[in-house]
Amino acid sequence: MMNQIFKWCRMGLFSMGCVSMVLSGAGCSALSSTSGNPNAVSVSSPDKSIKISVQSNAEGQLTWMVVRKDKTIVAESPLGLTVDGIDIGKAVTLGKPQSRKINETYPVFGNHSKAVNRCTETVIPVTCAGGLEYLLDVRAYDDGVAVRYRIAQDGKTRTIAGNSTGFALPLDANAWWERYDQSYEKPCETSLLSGIPENAPLSPPITFGLGDDLYVSLTEANNDCFPDMGLVRRGNVLQPVYPASAQGWKHEGAITTPWCAAIIAEGLTALVNSDLITNLCPPPSEELANADWIKPGRSLWQWWAIGAPRMEDQKDWVDAAKTLGFEYYLIDDGWRNWRAPGKDQWQCLKEVIDYSKSQGVGALVWVNSDEMRDAASRRAYLERVAELGAVGIKIDFIPSCTAEITRWYEGALKDTAELKLLCNFHGSVKLTGRQRTWPHELTREAVRGHEYHMSRYRRVQAADHDQIVLFTRYLCGPADYTPTAFDPKEMVGYTWSHLLAQAVNMTSPLLHFAGKYQDFIGNPSEDLLRHLPSTWDETIVLPGSEIGKTVAYARRRGDVWFVGVLNGGEAATLPVDFSFLGRGSWEVKAFADDPENPATFKQSTKTVSARDQMELSLSPRGGAVLWITR
Repeated sequence: MMNQIFKWCRMGLFSMGCVSMVLSGAGCSALSSTSGNPNAVSVSSPDKSIKISVQSNAEGQLTWMVVRKDKTIVAESPLGLTVDGIDIGKAVTLGKPQSRKINETYPVFGNHSKAVNRCTETVIPVTCAGGLEYLLDVRAYDDGVAVRYRIAQDGKTRTIAGNSTGFALPLDANAWWERYDQSYEKPCETSLLSGIPENAPLSPPITFGLGDDLYVSLTEANNDCFPDMGLVRRGNVLQPVYPASAQGWKHEGAITTPWCAAIIAEGLTALVNSDLITNLCPPPSEELANADWIKPGRSLWQWWAIGAPRMEDQKDWVDAAKTLGFEYYLIDDGWRNWRAPGKDQWQCLKEVIDYSKSQGVGALVWVNSDEMRDAASRRAYLERVAELGAVGIKIDFIPSCTAEITRWYEGALKDTAELKLLCNFHGSVKLTGRQRTWPHELTREAVRGHEYHMSRYRRVQAADHDQIVLFTRYLCGPADYTPTAFDPKEMVGYTWSHLLAQAVNMTSPLLHFAGKYQDFIGNPSEDLLRHLPSTWDETIVLPGSEIGKTVAYARRRGDVWFVGVLNGGEAATLPVDFSFLGRGSWEVKAFADDPENPATFKQSTKTVSARDQMELSLSPRGGAVLWITR
């Protein structure tokens, strides 16, 4: 057995550091071959609720199946990767697997403050047609599964042309999905799995309801070198596609694919709190893990409400951020056109950054990625922004995500980390969990956000959108939705309460508010906005929540709770059960819908305990926010 391990070490597929962690048979059992049934391997999650079966079937096809508590989640589905014209999942034989347990916690920003990474990892040596040897990594978590492929370096430049990893699900499963778009900005759609168009690329995460309050969401994790992955339906099987590199791509060196992953959760609270995607990524460097300059917070910005920022307005916006207690102000697209007597755009930008710094407000700066497409220009541009005193960068309009562009993302994250700049990508592809590796990436767009509900573009967001996207896109990480605008001409069917609840529910540790500061200062919710966190210690999805209909989050920071309720296109009544509260009495300040006037709040204050309930009447496209303190 140890000879086999050392062989894989020499091939670069199994690190010597892992040898001491190998626990023979831990969570894994090798099943003996039988006629018509070659070797099979079983991998169980730590709590034994999830079991993965990997085998070479009678035709020599590598397959897997996932069962949870005797319920089949993923029926037998193919595994494989097409490398140099060969599907490495065909004509396979399995070697002896090795297993280890992973059990750790680490800090995160978002739905909760501490992530739990607890799983069984099994490494299976595989030999396929032509004698190519590789490793299949399989992980079983209590809330999901993942698989990836590793091929040792052999001095060749290889061509990768596809990934046949399959997820066979019931055709009658409820599905929440969107069509593929390189910026992940297509509308959310709802259907059965059978209603998803076949062979049409889709944007992960895609979420399915299997009944009995059981949910599955499919996506990828830890992509640092592959093109962005979409998914396609072929019958009842979902499989990866790479829309930006549909004809394949060249890869130099050893191949370690991203993980193909499935979150498996009982209940919506478990679904939104899954750490699976970040668990599949490496931790940050010690320097980044302890960096005191990585600070979540809230930000004003001018572009959504006004358009291109005018230099003469900037001090007013910075002053407003300070008045609201917001930590940041974003200088968005338009600053490159600034000029003043004796000053070019960079000198004008420095003037605004200097003023922002003097007021205790961190300045964030927008840039079009076409100004930094190669490594040298990117580094030079970022160094200049850092030298001016900015604390963060927003990089927009990123090209279609080939393998080269994925490496460009990684280079930008490395550069910004070294320069101590917060990083935010817009016009981008989804997160794959590497916000764990690069914790200064506090948010990323890749979402159909508030830009799709604004008057100057005549855009109106679908009534069910906010209540779906929380359970699709947000499962792979924070999204820069840019919520909350109280200007009546921008509401277009929403109520103030719905718009305020967006800021509670739309997770973004760097939280940009869309509206004009004049609509926040003096608003009845101004004091709440001052105290609203951008990160949370705990998140609960309350009873009565339903994807696409009405969604209520209870979120805690310290000993203060906020409840955010988002309602869809029909009026609804929601009883809020306060059993999540601790002992004693609590004061609830309610900001609810006024059925007579969407541009105001129906406010109330009452004292409650954990035994009490509050019934909320929700307008169409309405909502509510409860601010709960001792």
